[in-house]
Amino acid sequence: MNDLLITDATVWAGTRPRPEKGWVAIANGRFSAIGGPSEAPPPAQVRIDGTGKTVMPSFVDCHSHVSAGAIASICRNGSALTSRQDALQAVERAARADDGGWLVFFYVDWNGWDIPVPPTAQELEDASGGRKVFLVCASLHRGILSESGLEALNVSKYRDSGFVDKRRGALTGIVWEEVFSACLKQVFDALVAALGQDDLKAIMAAEANRHLACGITDVHDPGVTYDMCRHMVTLNEESPLRLSWSEVGAKGAISSAGDGQPLDNFGDGPSSAKVFTDGAHRCAICVDAAQAIIMTLGAIGDAIKGFNLYPVRQLLEEEFAFRGGHFHRQGALFEPDQLTGTLDKLSGSHDRIKIHALGNHAVDMACDCVVESGITTRVCIEHATVLDDRNIDKLARLGVQVSAQPGFLPDYGPLFDRMRLKGRYRGLPLRSLLDADVDLIMSSDYPCGPLDPLHNMRCAVERTIKGGAVYLEREAVSQEEAVYAYTIAGAKGISGSAKAGIEASQPADFVILNGDPFVHATTVESTWIGGNKVYQNG
Repeated sequence: MNDLLITDATVWAGTRPRPEKGWVAIANGRFSAIGGPSEAPPPAQVRIDGTGKTVMPSFVDCHSHVSAGAIASICRNGSALTSRQDALQAVERAARADDGGWLVFFYVDWNGWDIPVPPTAQELEDASGGRKVFLVCASLHRGILSESGLEALNVSKYRDSGFVDKRRGALTGIVWEEVFSACLKQVFDALVAALGQDDLKAIMAAEANRHLACGITDVHDPGVTYDMCRHMVTLNEESPLRLSWSEVGAKGAISSAGDGQPLDNFGDGPSSAKVFTDGAHRCAICVDAAQAIIMTLGAIGDAIKGFNLYPVRQLLEEEFAFRGGHFHRQGALFEPDQLTGTLDKLSGSHDRIKIHALGNHAVDMACDCVVESGITTRVCIEHATVLDDRNIDKLARLGVQVSAQPGFLPDYGPLFDRMRLKGRYRGLPLRSLLDADVDLIMSSDYPCGPLDPLHNMRCAVERTIKGGAVYLEREAVSQEEAVYAYTIAGAKGISGSAKAGIEASQPADFVILNGDPFVHATTVESTWIGGNKVYQNG
């Protein structure tokens, strides 16, 4: 007797899932049989009518900042802020409503403002009445501190770093990359201490449940510090969600592993280390002279057309170096020999290495240094957002896994469009990666990107950006390819190996949807791990 039978559903079964009408039976935590409409289903203790529903393999997210998402959930949400004045008024209101501790706003992305000029440290100081304020960008790679915040975190010791903005010798309040990471770590530590153990466990559990509600059963946090590790271990023990994580550096979740206290627990995954080769807004891009001219003329045209000089101003503020006939945007965090040494060191103590590389120059350097270090089969390059054909060929030739985030397309597609990344240089060229036989995985980069796998798969298939336009339709993937990359292949980004799908005798990890996954109204109805229901909508 089977434990569960789902009948008359659309089932995405097999190692390369495809939708077929049929039924699924589960016994002892495993799929016992899968059949079509012409086959009589077996008896079961519980029967679910799957009419109009879809049964899919559960989602695997190999790049979701679970710990950061949990802390962000208790901070203020700045995603609706639209200008410097708007931000200052929000800080002023928050200071009146809250009389102690840090005022932290997440998801503040001033590049999306009509006039992308953020408030200064002094303006935040005045608006808050002298409070410690931290505006955290949606990218988790930069932020702005008030004067009191700068003083409390002793940011002046980094004043000679390239990761601290200055104007006429004074700190503006904007911090980047490792300095931002070190600041965020200290603020997180303060927020965790103020919460207390029970409240912290509650928000971590809520974060795990948020993932389960999206149909995610396996998740990898790419940046867990030594201090946060014990809380992740507790969550992994108490939640049905399968958690794993990567070790990072002493300066926090946005710093490369190797200089901090090593972790001795990695949850349900192998030992893993994270390395950053470039930043986010300061990603390392290399373009030829022709593309540089196209980008410059395009920015001037946009400024004239929109009666707005900021596109040109932003371009002029970028730091470029001309080497070997190409323009290199300054964003690489390592010299090649340094990166090779770091990878070589970490490969001796970790089974897996995750390499953050957004720009094509960072991807190119990462590939070359991986070869020098001799660790090709244990590497996953995360993001690989702006690529050229040479990058794609190299990734394919080396067999390096790539974890991409199609959920970024709606927000960042317009930026790719404005940068004229449509020919040799392209943003998120998923079709090209697959055509070259690159081992492509899809993930979220939550909370920097949307968590919902259904939304993210639709982005990969549709490539619709804000305003309704389609960015590089020729780089779209099929529905079957998107499902595979977010389910079966997702596990490769954690362990290096694919996960079983809906197949006889395999673990019964699956989701039931209330409709077709590529219809925007469809949502997750229930999530199952090993034949046990761990989430039910409503």
